[in-house]
This record gives sequence, C-alpha cells and structure tokens, in this order.
Amino acid sequence: MKYLYFTVFLLLSISSFAQINPDNIDIVRDKWGVAHIYAETDAEVAYGLAWAHSEDDFETIQSTLLAGKLMAGRQFGKDGAGIDFFTQFIGAPELVKDKKNELSSEFLALLNGYVQGINSYAVYHQDEILHRKLFPIAEDDMLTAFVLSLSAMSGADKVIGDLVANKKFNNPYVGIGSNAIALSQNKTSTGESFLAVNSHQPFEGPASWYEVHLNSEEGWNMLGSLFPGSPTIFHGVNENLGWAHTVNHPDKMDVYQLRMHPEKKDHYYFDGDLIQLEKKKAKLKVKLLGLPIPLSKTYYESVYGPTLRNKHGYFALVFAANQDLKAIQQWYEMTKASNLDDFKKSLSGIHLPDFNIVYADKDHNIFYVCNAKLPKRNSNFMWNKVLPGDTSATIWNKFHDFSELPQYTNPVSGYLFNMNNTPFNATGKIDNLDSLKYPREMGYSLSDNNRSVRFQNLMRQEEKLSYNDFKRIKFDIQYPKEFQFEEDVNIIFALNPKEHPEIEDYLTILQKWDRKAEKKSIGAGLMKVLINNAKGKDIDEKLAVEIVEKSKSQLLEEFGTIEVPLEKLQVHKRGEVEMPIDGLPDVIAPMYSKKLGDGLKEKTYVGESYILLARFGEGLPKLESIMPYGASSKPESPHYTDQMEMFVNKELKPMTLDKEEIYENAARIYHPQVE
Repeated sequence: MKYLYFTVFLLLSISSFAQINPDNIDIVRDKWGVAHIYAETDAEVAYGLAWAHSEDDFETIQSTLLAGKLMAGRQFGKDGAGIDFFTQFIGAPELVKDKKNELSSEFLALLNGYVQGINSYAVYHQDEILHRKLFPIAEDDMLTAFVLSLSAMSGADKVIGDLVANKKFNNPYVGIGSNAIALSQNKTSTGESFLAVNSHQPFEGPASWYEVHLNSEEGWNMLGSLFPGSPTIFHGVNENLGWAHTVNHPDKMDVYQLRMHPEKKDHYYFDGDLIQLEKKKAKLKVKLLGLPIPLSKTYYESVYGPTLRNKHGYFALVFAANQDLKAIQQWYEMTKASNLDDFKKSLSGIHLPDFNIVYADKDHNIFYVCNAKLPKRNSNFMWNKVLPGDTSATIWNKFHDFSELPQYTNPVSGYLFNMNNTPFNATGKIDNLDSLKYPREMGYSLSDNNRSVRFQNLMRQEEKLSYNDFKRIKFDIQYPKEFQFEEDVNIIFALNPKEHPEIEDYLTILQKWDRKAEKKSIGAGLMKVLINNAKGKDIDEKLAVEIVEKSKSQLLEEFGTIEVPLEKLQVHKRGEVEMPIDGLPDVIAPMYSKKLGDGLKEKTYVGESYILLARFGEGLPKLESIMPYGASSKPESPHYTDQMEMFVNKELKPMTLDKEEIYENAARIYHPQVE
C-alpha cells in the first residue's frame, strides 16, 4: 500500500516532465557532511539537492514551502497568517500564473527535478512532515515562495507590516550586512586573484545558508550556498569564476497615499477623475487551539497596485520584486557562466531586484555592480518619501538598463569590495565613481559604515597582499578610529573621565581599549553592554552619561565588577556545545547576539555565517570554507556542531571542485532513495 501511495504521489508532482530515476544520482558526502551531488543532467542534480538538503534540514525547507502554498497560518498560527496575507497582497500567485510561460524550458526542467526530489523525500519520511496537506508540492508553489522571499528581501514585508500596524512609512532598508571582496592579480603577491564570499545571514531558519556542490554532465560544477527550498546556488564558485552578494540600499519601492473623496466611500481622485477602489479579500486559515480557523482580510487594488487602509489613510505599495518571475532563473544562469562576458550577459536583464555582486575569475578579471531593478522616475518628486497618489506623474513603467547601474570592471587599484556601504566607495580613491552622475531618484546610499571605513584604512597600508594577508583582513575585528554607528557613540568616548567620577573607571577602560572585539578583552565586554544600551538612541552628552551609568550598573549587579571580558557576555552555542567567540556588531568579522537567559549573557545568531574564500590561478580554483555550526540542522547528526570550533577559531576547511578527489576522499556515497 505504501508503494502504491508513493506512485500516485509522484504522478501528481511530475507534470509534463519525465520521472527521474534516483539511481542515476550520486550524493557524495565528505568528512564534514557537505553534499556533493553528481548526475548526468541538471534536473537530476536538482533532485539530488532536494533530497540531500531535506536529509539535513527538512523542517526549514517545509516552512518555505508552506508559505508558497499559502499554508503558513495553518502551521504557525497568527504569525504564519501574516505571511499568507503578505503573499496574497503582493499578488505572488497571480504573477506565477501570468508569467510562468516566460521561464526557459531548461529552468523549468531544473525546477521540476527539485520538486520531484522534495516530494519523493516526503513520501519516504512521512513522520517528518509538518502538515499533512502540504504535499505534494508543485512548481507553482515553489515559484510563489520565490516571489515572496525576494519581496521580503526587498523590504516590502516591513513596509506592509508597518502599514497594517497603523505606522507611517519608514525606511525599510536596515540590515545587519555582508562583506564581498575581490582582488585582481596585480594586487596579490601570488599572481592569483582572490574572492571572499562572506554574507552575514542568520545561522538558522529560512534565510540561513546551506553549503552544497552541484555537478552535472551539462556543464554545472558549482560550490556555494543557497537558502532552504532553492534549486540553485545563490553565490559561490564554479570552475571559472565566482561571486559574492551583499544587500544594497537604493530606493527599491515606492509608497503612495491616495487622496480619498470625503464622502464617497472607497473612492479616490486620480488625474481629476474619481475612481472606485477594487475591494479584495485575502483568504486565510489560522491555527487556533489546534484547529484551522478560516479568516479573511480586506485589501484593495488601485491604479498603483495593491493598497491598504489604516488610520492614516489609504496607501499603495509599488516595487519591482513582485513584477518579475525570472530572478531564480537568473541565479541558475549565473552559476553556468564561464567568463565575464557570459556573466554580465546573465545579469543584463536585471531580473534580480537587488543585491550587490562582487566577482572574480580565472582570467583575473574583477567586477562589481550595485545591482537593482530601479524604475525611471519623475525627478520632480521626493521618491524616498510618501508620494502623492492622485496623479499619473508619479506612475512609472520603465526600468533603468543594466548599463546605467553603478559598476566597475578591472579598476587600476586592483580591488573591489562592498560591505553594505555606498557603491561610490568600492575601490581605490582614483577609481571610485562619482555619485553626482547618477539620478538622485535612484536613491543610492552615500554612506559608509565601520566595516567599509576600516577595510579602506587597511587596504591603504597594503601594496600587494599574500593569501594570509587577505585572510587577516577578512577576519579583522577592530573598529576604526571614529565609530560609524547610526548612534553617535563617539560622544561617549569623548567624555572626560575626571568630570564624571561615578563612571570614571568605565570610561577609562573604554578609552584605553584597542577597539578590537576579542573575546578575552574587557574593553570589548564593556563595549558590548554599551552598544546594547545605546541602540536606537539619539545620543547627546547627558544621555551618554546615562547610558554608561546603566551599563556599569548592569555589570555590577550581575558580576560584582565591571572588569568583565567579552567571553563572559557572548558565546557561540548550539545544543549542548557552547564556546566563547570574538566579534561585535559591524566589525569586518562581526557577531550579533541575543539573550540567552535573564542576565547579560547572549548567544550569537547572525553575523559571520557561510564563508568561502577562493584563489584563481592555474587549474581549478583553490577553495576554503566554513559554516557556523555544521552541514546538518538535525541534532542527532554528527555534523550538527562539528564545524563550530573551527568557526570560532577563524579556521577554514579545504574544499574542491575536483570530482576524482571528492570521490576518493568520500565519507559516504549513495543514491537518494530508501536504504
């Protein structure tokens, strides 16, 4: 009976594509549990990816799939219902229906291979399924989840959440960050080009990285990382080239306030005409007391697009991420590029709505683009503010071409980088672009941060870098001379300790601190408590004193002394494994932490996450990588915590794209099927 169910289940998921035979797929696990997947076709490799990733983290993959199937509320209650509303509000299911036919046959075959793999795993592991109605998954469910994820990455979820909560429009582009660095041959002492893939994502959950190696006979040989539920790698290295992503902050979305008729309900003015809003209802099911309760939430459609009402009025939200279905296909095409021209061609359609891209290759080219799908806007309006929603002058329908985006190819300075800072500080001073040559309404950031300032200070000291120099800079944990936080903590460091005897000891330690976020450092410990208390505050001298007083009081209350090193306040922890760790917010190798209990001690949860370093020279690139915990999210796995000690010690494990070497050193080789 089980195999009859299995057959019916798979038939439901195959659509027009042939059924994949798992015997044609090898999953090769190395000593660290990383999956290297081999098959003849890309679609078969995608099947193997779905199976291997499910073995390691099926629960998180399902959380993504539940959202794509509008079932998050059934599983996660009120919070999940918010996701289901967001998905319907942005029109993700309709976009998939309207534009799926624009996707290439090659990508659809890949997507179907992944769907077959995930459905097959679900059949054979029914005890791991979160909701009985989730499976089988279809391609449309996956595509809906991609639209949802990219829209959230663009900041739309925050704007909509604020509007639903009756808050006014706020800047959604606030993130923790990432690093990407590329050095060309003329900037290294080894004759190689270097690339650092160094995103700062959460260590667990739907936006956490999964390391994998994908290899097919159709020209796919890519090592890198992806998010749960993806059939392709997002950033990493193939035989010829590699790239890293960081989040960028141009103006990616617009909010309009409609001018409503004072008496005629749900009617608004537009170009002198009176138009009635189209009323819509998002259908939701919310788990309450274990039962799925059907609910609905009203929203509207205006000439601008999806529209919400709150106590401040009616607001429409317009952005690019929910207007294009090809972003995930573009990532797939990027993984198969063989040179810089191919790579730029894969980017030229600008299907990815955002993300900086920093690139290096075996021909010693380096490249950076502050990528974004940005509309051509009327320069007469302030596009970073709420816009008037009563005129066609604020409607846009064209996007800037790829050639119009800020980008650099092979600068004389020999290096490119981004650390979520302005794209106009991306290389040596002589090569940096002029921000005044780009339309103000594109909204590109002009600001730097602690990481970018510190990085440039270090690079000015280097003529040519060895690989060890490169690693030293990548793992740097020292703040620049002047702090670049949004909160002006420099005021605290300028206080005269003698004028504040009640906090003189605290200020003295802080001001003598070398600004290195080392776990043994008392100054780093005091800084951590200080940062937590200063967060979000508009600091003046009076408040600066109060922040230090509070920090001192907290340390005395818990430890009886203020001489508390960082290692007593911050640990890297998973399950029963716990160890002190370097790093503070916004150093080049940062750590961000959250409460572990009632006291001041915290555990890291985001910051340095997947790290991949590549050297391009003769032959295949030389690769090293590390994950915060390990390859598996299952506590019973030996790879649940086996990379933690190396991660804490800033050590990397050797990786390779060489098939012969991988098979020779394999810890396990098997097909994706029941044992």
